[in-house]
Amino acid sequence: MSKRLTREERIEIVLISGERSNWVIAADFNARHPTRPPISHATVSKLLAKFRETGSVLDLPKCGRKKTVTNEETSVAVLASFSKSPQRSTRRMSLESGISRTSLRRILATHKWHPYKLQLLQHLNEDDPDRRTEFAEWAKQKLEQDPQFTQKILFSDEANFYVNGEVNKQNHRYWSDTNPHWMDPSKTVGTTGGIWGKTIAGPFFINGNLKATGYLKLLHDDVFPSLCTEAGTFPEFFQQDGAPPHYGCQVRAFLDEQFPGKWSGRRGPVEWPPRSPDLTPLDFYLWSHLKTIVYGVKIRDVQHLKLRILDACAGISPAVLLSVCEEWEKRVALTIQHNGQHIEHIL
Repeated sequence: MSKRLTREERIEIVLISGERSNWVIAADFNARHPTRPPISHATVSKLLAKFRETGSVLDLPKCGRKKTVTNEETSVAVLASFSKSPQRSTRRMSLESGISRTSLRRILATHKWHPYKLQLLQHLNEDDPDRRTEFAEWAKQKLEQDPQFTQKILFSDEANFYVNGEVNKQNHRYWSDTNPHWMDPSKTVGTTGGIWGKTIAGPFFINGNLKATGYLKLLHDDVFPSLCTEAGTFPEFFQQDGAPPHYGCQVRAFLDEQFPGKWSGRRGPVEWPPRSPDLTPLDFYLWSHLKTIVYGVKIRDVQHLKLRILDACAGISPAVLLSVCEEWEKRVALTIQHNGQHIEHIL
């Protein structure tokens, strides 16, 4: 099998040529390089003729269009790399491959690959769409009876924030041709909060793992007392999801006392549909918004993280919260329209 001569090897042949025949030059060169495929006298003849004609041992540029970096061979390699690691950013791929980000994007666009934004949704069980539709129909009826009903609900939820966490929306992409952890618990800040009309309830910080007794104490000592206003108003309806701490008998008894017949949750007067974060304002808006703001700077420690969370909540305007309420109403309507299926991908 032949092997192309390197520039250095070509220069060597010219230097040893002298007045000898091409046969002798080839034999001499092959003796110097016993591990490479041997060259023939014809190779020597062509190389010396090129040198006499051009003064160079290099090949002349080939005619025709210059080969581009987005050729078939490179395209296959790029697509294979993204198939193996679809969450890799084009910036990182460019650094690793030496191909410009512009060329990478051109290859991906040519083959109709798109940067899908990740939506973390739980898989729906067989009867979940019916339960989601039933809840949405109930909400629609309440809104028909009272157009201001959304602003009278206290939506609640919990989330974890991490000292070493970060949010970069531009990097949360999954490259594909079809629409498709690490955490140190000692540096975790469990957070609970709520949205009530134009008001943020909390945030309140959780010490350790949240259980039913701790959740009940949080509601009794912190969450509900914080909602009392000078005008004496209070939420008319309370919403929580089906997390285990919410399902404790003592928790449900307490909610029956505080909101008789007017709370939603697992086995509540209004059954909350499981696996429905797309219907909870804290999931589809608040937590992602807070994390974007909180992680805008490098977090030093747990105390710094808590201060960032408090400041981020304080920076949310009443107008924005009203828009979130309107978004919830839109999602209720879409859930009915799409027979209880997840609706994040169509928003």
